[in-house]
Amino acid sequence: MDLGFGSEETLPFREYLNAAKRRKWTIILATIGVFAASTVVAVRLPNIYRAETVVMVDPQQIPSNYVASTVSSTIADRLSTIQQQVLSPSRLQKLIDSMGLYTKLKARASQEDIIRMMQSSISVELNTGNARLSTFKIAFSAKNPEEAAQVANQLAAVFIEENLKVREEQSEGTASFLERQLEETKKELEEKEREVQEMKTKNAMDLPDSKQYHMEILGNLRGQLQASQDRVNRTEQERVYLQSMMVNSHPTIDLDSGASGPNVSPRQGEIQKLESKLADLQARYGPLHPDVRRVQSDLDELRKKDETDKAKAPPEAQIPPEAIAASARQNPVLKSQLNKLKQEIDEQTKLQAQLQQQIDFHAAKLEQIPVFEQKIVGLMRDYDTLRAHYTSLLDKKLSADMANALESRQKAERFVVLDPAVPPGKPFSPRRPLICLAGLFGGLLSGIGLAAVIEMSDESVRSEAEASRIVGKPVLAGIPEVLSEQEERRKLLFAFGAVLLTVVCSTAIGLLLAKVTALFS
Repeated sequence: MDLGFGSEETLPFREYLNAAKRRKWTIILATIGVFAASTVVAVRLPNIYRAETVVMVDPQQIPSNYVASTVSSTIADRLSTIQQQVLSPSRLQKLIDSMGLYTKLKARASQEDIIRMMQSSISVELNTGNARLSTFKIAFSAKNPEEAAQVANQLAAVFIEENLKVREEQSEGTASFLERQLEETKKELEEKEREVQEMKTKNAMDLPDSKQYHMEILGNLRGQLQASQDRVNRTEQERVYLQSMMVNSHPTIDLDSGASGPNVSPRQGEIQKLESKLADLQARYGPLHPDVRRVQSDLDELRKKDETDKAKAPPEAQIPPEAIAASARQNPVLKSQLNKLKQEIDEQTKLQAQLQQQIDFHAAKLEQIPVFEQKIVGLMRDYDTLRAHYTSLLDKKLSADMANALESRQKAERFVVLDPAVPPGKPFSPRRPLICLAGLFGGLLSGIGLAAVIEMSDESVRSEAEASRIVGKPVLAGIPEVLSEQEERRKLLFAFGAVLLTVVCSTAIGLLLAKVTALFS
């Protein structure tokens, strides 16, 4: 059987009020206790002062289209990295030692606890304007206002120093990387250039530029070969002609003595003179010259006359053909001319062999030019690619050197203290009114909750309605509680004592909590 809030029927609002009235001292005492403890804690908590310094992001002073920065990270990313570095335990420990912070706390807390406490006391707030970071705040909280301002300014100086250091490292790293790449590319380019030069030197006659030279030489050589062949042909014709003359010529006459043999014609001396003159003119002017034709005509006419004379002469005066041929073979003039022609033919034949050898050489070079051209084109393509890459790296290296000089002279983007931190005039925390108000509402809620628990666990009958529900029959009459004056006085004194005891205990608890809090703050 449930006699309290655990009944199946919902209690009316009046019964809630009656329950609250019955448990009013529980609610009052809980409210007073929590409120008193929170008030003592709020009063006893030490004042915390917060000092802020505003740092401005000063953009690059030289336009970026003149000198491009090699630092590619954004300000927010770089600031986040710097914040992690500055708030690292090693850096904070150096700062604590250099500025003499938390001297009293070092005896009660470990080094890790002190560092965590300082990390929680530092805050960085970003302020973005026009879609980019323009300023940010660095704040530090401490019990001493002067100490808070000093630490905040020192943190700002560390942020500025780290930013310059990070930018210089990135800029120098970029410049160093480009310099290494430039040196490697330069070595490759020099090696490729040496290879190209060596190939051109060893194959100077196979270069595509020598094609016109080979073609001109071939034209000249072929012209010389054709002229030599024509000369040999003319010489062969003259040789055949002289050989025919030797066959058809008469025996030689001794012109000095003027005598002739028995078988020698009287006109044989004139015929030999004309033959010598004709051979000399043919060798000098060729067979179609007018003088050659004239002498040839005179010689033919003289031969006809000689033949006529031979026909009229007696048979014994005629010379046999064998004798005439033998005499002609002994003609020294024709024989000398034939030797000269033979010597000239031999010389021209040797010259033609040399010319043909040179023609074959240059023709072979012309055939090799397309093959070599493919090799030189591939080699030059690699060389041009390396040269373009080297030029690009050189431009980037010069730009990186300029950007590095810009960083070293602090003309690039930098952090500048806009408003240095000053000792605050009033504490930032604790907010005592809010703590007291929170204690009051917390105590009231705690009292109501405690009263509800007590009411639900109490099984006594507290009214006629509860008795009627339990018995199932109507109640005829109820006897109210009647207290005497002495009992009323005792009850009042008990309530006063309970309130006093609650206040004392809450104050003690509040002092204890405040002391514990002060130990770790």
